[in-house]
Amino acid sequence: MKKIFFVLTILTAIAFSSCANLLVSTPNGSTVSEEQLQNSIKELDARVNGLYYAMNGLVTYMGAQKYIDVYTDVLTADVAIPSPNWGFFYAAEQGRGDDETSGFNGLIWEYNYALIRNANLLIARCDNMLNSPDGIDEDDKNAVNRALAHAYGMRGYAYYMLTNFYTDATNLDADILPYYNEENYKEVQRLSSYNYIIPLAIADLERAIDMLKEYEPKVANQKSYMNADIAKMILAYLRMNKAIIFDPSDRNNDLSEALRLVREVIGTGEYPILPYKEVLTSGFNSVVRSENWIWAVDVATETSRRINSFWSIADIYTYGYASAGEYFAIDTNLYGSLSSKLSSTDIRKKWWNHPTDNNVEVGFFLAPVRKFFDPNRKLNSDKAWLNDLVYMRIEEAYLLAAEASFALGDEANAKAYIKTLVANRDISPATMTKIDGLSGTNLKDYIASNWRIEMWLEGKNYMTMRRFGWSHTIGENHSARKKLEIKATDLKAFSTPYSEKQTNPYIDLKEE
Repeated sequence: MKKIFFVLTILTAIAFSSCANLLVSTPNGSTVSEEQLQNSIKELDARVNGLYYAMNGLVTYMGAQKYIDVYTDVLTADVAIPSPNWGFFYAAEQGRGDDETSGFNGLIWEYNYALIRNANLLIARCDNMLNSPDGIDEDDKNAVNRALAHAYGMRGYAYYMLTNFYTDATNLDADILPYYNEENYKEVQRLSSYNYIIPLAIADLERAIDMLKEYEPKVANQKSYMNADIAKMILAYLRMNKAIIFDPSDRNNDLSEALRLVREVIGTGEYPILPYKEVLTSGFNSVVRSENWIWAVDVATETSRRINSFWSIADIYTYGYASAGEYFAIDTNLYGSLSSKLSSTDIRKKWWNHPTDNNVEVGFFLAPVRKFFDPNRKLNSDKAWLNDLVYMRIEEAYLLAAEASFALGDEANAKAYIKTLVANRDISPATMTKIDGLSGTNLKDYIASNWRIEMWLEGKNYMTMRRFGWSHTIGENHSARKKLEIKATDLKAFSTPYSEKQTNPYIDLKEE
């Protein structure tokens, strides 16, 4: 069949920085001149910046990555929207988002293929420079390999996210996604299966880990850039999801690899758990003050999304939609079960606004007023929108380690990891004694409950719910689906977006 030049129409919807022209240019020819080489070397950092800029820069309500994080947490119904005055997330509140015409479905597809497109462009350009017949000096080679490491890592991350949403666990050979790499990205590709894509995503992440360890980041302490620890965490998540949700054929190996990876991240000692004394004072608002953050964005004036931001709808102390009435709240049934699921002395219960426990703002029942907040803590006040964004933190590593250990049958280590986390959330000796006495299903449920509470509104619990298979009855404070039971099996595979069906001529074609 005649090859069709691939036009990624979604690039028109992406607001990149001034380096946009660097990201959409295509390598020409098989060699580069010395002048071209030096110009390209100088531009590599800008191209890498563009990869990460897309995470918060894609044109959507609050930046693509945080929008996906929030939307999926609302889908689990652990997050409620009591008053959907503007309706930004009302479809999620109703449990919708996976059908082919859903805007959220289209966003997931567009965002991840934007990352893939630009990663492939960068890989192709770097390969071109490394293969220059005149050779390049060691410093230039390091710069190129550093850029390659980021490109491989982000491509692996994008395919990890896509397979999470579009894979039908009952048919891993089903065609679900077109696979684009640095060699074929200019032509439309047929859909490929989970079984085809996942080994390639694993290879990308493994290569990124090795290269990121060897080629030090140019900007020290810049948490918005992927490092080896971030790539390890992504790969650990991928292997956990593969082993438990999608493909148990190599279950113990995948679980063991996931555990090894998170133990390496924990073992660096670079990221201490948020301590007990800061649980209610952190505010999850600052990269500088949050040593436990692994991957984050230090928001500046030029990168702020202003009122169209995570903080506008998550924090009632920020000028925006939450303070005007459309705020997020913890599900009433989940909140009411905290004492039994965790402990009555667990300080995390005070993260949410409740009249008998922590009522600091009337009219915002169960809003996260002590988890996500502007430091000034004045209602509807902050108009700078400069609070930072967290994508990943060390507490996830301990939760993954506990979960993987339990799944491998090592309950002693599962309890050790979860106790290390909970000791920074509950200083009662009785809680540690309680954990020591847990086993079997009770221990599994306790680990799951810590996921649900610790990572609330951070975008991790959609896949966690699927791994643990929990179900719950939706509380009274929801504006939709209240009193209905939601099960992990309700979080099914997404349909191929309508836009892809309209533009990819291979959607319904089979190989001849």
